[in-house]
Amino acid sequence: MKVRVNRKELATALSVVSGVVATRTPRPILQCVRINVFTDHLLLTCTDLEVGLRYTIGQVETETSGEALVSADTILNIIRESAEDVVVLEVIDDRMHIRGEDSHFQIVESDVAEFPAVPTMEGQPHFTISQEDFRRLSEWTLFSCARESTRYAIGGVLFDVKEQLTLVATDGRRLSRAVGDISRVELADIPQAIVPPKALSLLSRLAAEPEERAAVQISDNQMIMRVAQATVSTSLVEGHFPKYEDVIPQDCDKQVELKTVVFLSALRRAALLTNEESKGVRLSFSEDRLVLSSRAPEQGEAEVSMSVKYRGAPLDIGFNPHFLIEALKAVQSETVLFHCSTSDRPGMLESDERFIYVIMPVSLA
Repeated sequence: MKVRVNRKELATALSVVSGVVATRTPRPILQCVRINVFTDHLLLTCTDLEVGLRYTIGQVETETSGEALVSADTILNIIRESAEDVVVLEVIDDRMHIRGEDSHFQIVESDVAEFPAVPTMEGQPHFTISQEDFRRLSEWTLFSCARESTRYAIGGVLFDVKEQLTLVATDGRRLSRAVGDISRVELADIPQAIVPPKALSLLSRLAAEPEERAAVQISDNQMIMRVAQATVSTSLVEGHFPKYEDVIPQDCDKQVELKTVVFLSALRRAALLTNEESKGVRLSFSEDRLVLSSRAPEQGEAEVSMSVKYRGAPLDIGFNPHFLIEALKAVQSETVLFHCSTSDRPGMLESDERFIYVIMPVSLA
């Protein structure tokens, strides 16, 4: 195998696939990247046995086709630190040689035959979606996944496919729901899928071309997504996802429009005087005014006020400010709608019809 390849494109591809490589594993083979050289392209493949990635590079000049399996971190560091526009990859005996204008590296190969197979998409996808829409849906939901939970189902993001694609994530204290338009290719029923956060993060990194569409195929235990240069496969999280429709409050009789940047700034400042014992920020609504206040024993108190268009009975309600901050950072609209009813019922943020964020209140005692 011998090939000349654009260094920047190779560095970008290796950086992406390194997000899949297993960092801690008893199987060193999973810390490697498989490199297949063809006449007109180069294919990089990585897997941690849960998530797999096949990434294609087109800017190559192939002298000899072939394949190699080398440490992903090692080759990434070499390519990243090189200064050349083009590098040469060549396999001689059991080593890969990486040559630039003034450098020559040799990497010991591993046995390609031991590398696990990584699925690719066969047949028609179930649906396609704009890559930009998919990236946005991911940003609106990923942060709400449970980070540590014995309930494995809420450790992933639910894909619910009907006329539209609905993504849902929850950790039991908050819930994000995002909806996007799709083009159905397969009209049969598509099973609900719970996708691991690692796979969704990787997919959103690949979804960079707004005009391009991603093709998605879902089975009972696997999802495969194909974009222009890459195919990602992932095992699905087992378990039953909560009935998210039942969590979204329908009895909110109070609504207020908030400027996103102003509300985010106020929350960040009020959150400065919270600690482990007093995680909540009090939101006090009165006519045309919202006051955010917090108190941390032995530290002090904070109070931040902002003008709002609020009509209704005065209301005091407390929330974990960091949960609200994460949602507002994901919102792209200039304003959000905040819905609530009483101090012991969930609040809800809504940026448009596509994104809803439900958050449980905290005690202010």
